[in-house]
Amino acid sequence: MKTNRVLPILVPAKTAVLLVFLPPDPPQRAALRTLINSLPGFPDESLRIIQLDEAIYPEVIRSFTVTHLPALVLVRQGVELWRYEGMPNDTVLTAVSKQLQAIH
Repeated sequence: MKTNRVLPILVPAKTAVLLVFLPPDPPQRAALRTLINSLPGFPDESLRIIQLDEAIYPEVIRSFTVTHLPALVLVRQGVELWRYEGMPNDTVLTAVSKQLQAIH
């Protein structure tokens, strides 16, 4: 028997988290993943990027009151620092990179 149990995601308190709410459209999902992979890395684990699928985590998406997918939400210790709804472009990625550098 297969269960649909989803394990919790554990993140240290000092770590910022970029939540990436994925759209249902496969080409858009692939494009978003490519953009997210182009973000700078943080080897000290001060940032985690978590991709969330609406089909698996609908409660999380509702809890953040996301009205349009895709969406990016940067949080740290439960406080929302930055948000963008819609398909990001280079300007948006520059903005999120600046936010990430500021909290690093």
